[in-house]
Amino acid sequence: MSIKVLHVIGSLGCGGAQVALKHLIENMDSKEVEAFVYPLRSKEILIPINGNVIKYPYHNYDPRKFFAVLRLCKKYNIDILEAHLTKPIMGCLFANFFRKCKVIVHEHGPVFEKGLQYSLYRFVLRVLWRRAAAFVTVSHYMADYLTRRVGITHDRIRVIPNAVDFNIFNPQRIHKGPARQKLGVSEQDIVLGFVGRLNRIKGVDLLVKTMPSLLQQSRRYLLLIAGEGPERKSLEVLAQQLHVDDRVRFLGFCDNVPEIIAVFDIGLMPSRQESFGIACLEIMRMRVPIISSGAGGMAEYVIDKQTGLILKENSPEEICRCVKLLSENQQLCSRLVNAAYKLCERFSIEEYVKSHREMYEEVMRQ
Repeated sequence: MSIKVLHVIGSLGCGGAQVALKHLIENMDSKEVEAFVYPLRSKEILIPINGNVIKYPYHNYDPRKFFAVLRLCKKYNIDILEAHLTKPIMGCLFANFFRKCKVIVHEHGPVFEKGLQYSLYRFVLRVLWRRAAAFVTVSHYMADYLTRRVGITHDRIRVIPNAVDFNIFNPQRIHKGPARQKLGVSEQDIVLGFVGRLNRIKGVDLLVKTMPSLLQQSRRYLLLIAGEGPERKSLEVLAQQLHVDDRVRFLGFCDNVPEIIAVFDIGLMPSRQESFGIACLEIMRMRVPIISSGAGGMAEYVIDKQTGLILKENSPEEICRCVKLLSENQQLCSRLVNAAYKLCERFSIEEYVKSHREMYEEVMRQ
């Protein structure tokens, strides 16, 4: 008899949590685990999931969303509630008072965020964490944080890193030349690339501030920034103020990320904070050398001078030094790329799904 799991998530908009959930739902054997997805906001779906997605037309702060979780648990005889992101996690922990489903808290990174909403979230976790059967974190770094700052005991935490879809992020499938032509990038350009959400925590401002120094050395450098977010306008203004806007291109939200990454000569991830950094791993899988801040969970797979370069300090000067080093040392690039590609084998979807299935079985035995 299959285990019935209801995944509650804030939305199916663009984000690492949504991609991770898609991998899980579409690759789990339904004979073993029957999964349902309830997005609290279902108007805008940027990450479509092929599965049992339940939609209700409730506005953002409609309390009926909370009661819908209870109704769905009863209707489908749910065994496990798996909650993703802040509001679903808080809602499911409270729902556990009224419906005796086992709750799994899947923490993708919001526990690090600043602001009133996230302070309330951390407070709720400190008070109610014992009501959860298990916590899933995407890195050992995050697991240690939950133990130190929230007080969750290690025996409740399962570290399950996010996965990379090797079929999509396959460098053999995409040819660099045509991909460059499609974006209007010349063969002479040295393309520096970033993929991710445009907020301060990702450090994209540091990349823009690096460009004046790089362009003094060579006008061949071109920075491509793929992604959307609240910082985009200010980043565009910054590029104009530094007079580098002709060599910095904002691509916006892209649904062809592997094609974009294939254009890169060097990938850049100067995050100030990172729970895992799936985009960094995707760049590595596409055989592009990576320069990383090594913040948070990225330090668990970006090993300095082995699978990538770690910045000694997260500054434009240090980014410039590392870019110059990789631009001039093809032998180093090849060595980093080969080691990184091999390391990515650990982060397959099959392993991700297997780890979840084993956790569900363990939780049901408790």
